[in-house]
Amino acid sequence: MASLQLNTSDYLFMKYRSMTILLDEVVKDYYPHLSKAKVLEKARNQEFPFSCFKLDKSQKAPYFVHVKDLAKVLDQQYVLANRDHVTLHQ
Repeated sequence: MASLQLNTSDYLFMKYRSMTILLDEVVKDYYPHLSKAKVLEKARNQEFPFSCFKLDKSQKAPYFVHVKDLAKVLDQQYVLANRDHVTLHQ
């Protein structure tokens, strides 16, 4: 029987139960040090390492993040940190 291989996108989908995650939830989990004003500024200026989007043009509409974009960033950051760790401890 073949084993099931889950990737980061799969885990994030299971955690958030959606392919699109509210930016507020991502911030709560991964950027708790940012204020609400800074989050909105970074989202408006596309300064996060993933794209943020709205489903409506309203100023009050929430920003969303796609699971695949967040997973890609998490995987990239892990690779960089792991590379640094291995280099330091050789």
